[in-house]
Amino acid sequence: MKTSVITTLGLLVTFCLPIYAERPVMEGTPSGQILATGAKRVIMMNPKGEVVWQHKGDNVSDCWMQKNGRVLIADNRIKEIDVETGKVTFMYAPKVAKGGGTYGCQPLENGNILVGENSTGKIYEMQRDGKVVFELQLPLYQAGSHHNLRMVRKLKNGNYLVCHSGKHTVREYTPEGKIVFEVKVGNLAFSASRLTNGNTLVGHIDQITEFSPTGEVVWKFANTDIPGLTLGPLCGVHVLDNGNLAVGVYAAYKGGGEAGLFEITREKKLVWCYSNPKSDRSMMSIQMLDSDGKPLPGDIVR
Repeated sequence: MKTSVITTLGLLVTFCLPIYAERPVMEGTPSGQILATGAKRVIMMNPKGEVVWQHKGDNVSDCWMQKNGRVLIADNRIKEIDVETGKVTFMYAPKVAKGGGTYGCQPLENGNILVGENSTGKIYEMQRDGKVVFELQLPLYQAGSHHNLRMVRKLKNGNYLVCHSGKHTVREYTPEGKIVFEVKVGNLAFSASRLTNGNTLVGHIDQITEFSPTGEVVWKFANTDIPGLTLGPLCGVHVLDNGNLAVGVYAAYKGGGEAGLFEITREKKLVWCYSNPKSDRSMMSIQMLDSDGKPLPGDIVR
């Protein structure tokens, strides 16, 4: 097999060009286990890139490992899976599935679940018994469109950070629907996180951009910023306590030298990257875990 070895900003990385390996490849060493969405599945991997748990799904776009040992995912529906038994302990299926149903979810501190319903452009908070305790109708990009909503997150202030992907817009809404923050990006708005410094980090396909509270760009990373590493659409982003970014890449593989998952420092140095074109061609959401596969202490910025 033909290989190419390059040095990328201080990290030695080996890629297979143009023929892919039969097995997944992990270059560099993640700090712990990884939860990520792949092609029609959600997986948990050890730092070697070996799958230690998986669950089949539809188009899995969002995933969370919870403290109770259950994984919450959005795959056009919302499902919670017990890792030990594989049993689905919660499921919500939208009545309107045109455009893709639901793409965003979040487990809330009070035990409820936040749902971003792309088909209708609605945000729900629901109890584990399925009872809806909050509902907010948001402006639609287009009824039934694939690009009404992507990631939605409830903030500590009680507001909602919403990615209107087709509008290339991220907005913060009050529970009454008032817009209190808005930024425009150059491509489909997929993920957004409110950082501890008050800034907002947005993943929007060909770039990740950090905005100040007044909407000024204070940092950005383009998918061409790592020499020798070809990156597809940048989707889910997990901001770690040390400031590093772990990123999921959709439609990652075309001809060689690509990654489905990777981590970078704020200086844009590559920490590790993972490739698996055989089984995980489209990896979107990612959550870094500790060495035991548990959520990181204080982790919420994703």
